[in-house]
Amino acid sequence: MFLSINEDPIGMVLVVFPVLIFIISILLQIIIKKKLVVTGFIFGGFLVATFTIFNSSFLIWCFVYTVISYIGTLTGDSILKYRNKSN
Repeated sequence: MFLSINEDPIGMVLVVFPVLIFIISILLQIIIKKKLVVTGFIFGGFLVATFTIFNSSFLIWCFVYTVISYIGTLTGDSILKYRNKSN
């Protein structure tokens, strides 16, 4: 069963969003190849979502997801370096 924000908001915040952010950050890093742009895109998206969809208490999660996004960009960057080294 897919998690819904109305049915299980804690599951969305603690499990679904971090996993999606990590995967999206890896993919965007492989495509764009700019860590700051990818991390800024994720931060900006969640900052807008904080004040439009959620409330201001979600702001701390915005920063947590930004850190997860940066870790994802580092992972994507290491994938790119490994792939370039093997060629």
